[in-house]
Amino acid sequence: MIRLNEVEYEYRPGLSLGDIVGDYNLSHAKVDFDACVVIIDSAVVPAAEARIRRLSDGESVYIVPKLDGG
Repeated sequence: MIRLNEVEYEYRPGLSLGDIVGDYNLSHAKVDFDACVVIIDSAVVPAAEARIRRLSDGESVYIVPKLDGG
């Protein structure tokens, strides 16, 4: 099982974060890799790597919008 922003998805070998985000965006608030911070099991993953990263069973992913201050 993979958790993305507290939503569970069935794990399957070869599943990428981009695959799950595509499904997530169909029924939840849209997330965009370039405008967000990606955290996988407490580690920040660069946006360029996050989209193609292969996931492992049991991982938790949070995609959080960046806050720009001014």
